[in-house]
Amino acid sequence: MLFLFNDTITEIDAPEIHLLRRASYLGCDDPHGLRARDAIALATAAVSACLADGRLPGAALIADLAALIISKTGANAALFPIHGTTASEPRLTILPETILEALRDQIALEGTLPDMRAIWPLAA
Repeated sequence: MLFLFNDTITEIDAPEIHLLRRASYLGCDDPHGLRARDAIALATAAVSACLADGRLPGAALIADLAALIISKTGANAALFPIHGTTASEPRLTILPETILEALRDQIALEGTLPDMRAIWPLAA
């Protein structure tokens, strides 16, 4: 399953299994017990921790957060507004797989990042 994390596309096979394997890296003892609101708070805190350290989330963390968000909310896209060194609660949506595939292909072929202003207003 493809997932859009800000301007990064990642592919997660079996998100629930991925989450079970990697929950401890997110600081989650019981992924089954998480509610959607808890998962969003955990993801926001993880992104904010990266920003506070002066770095952007890496590929492994993005994959872990994607698995968490997919598993707990069903969303396949998350936009985390970034304000300095903190992230706000993400805006979640479900985008058609064809849009995500087109974005992935654009990034791979052209090396350009997608224009999020064109995608997110249409996703609401």
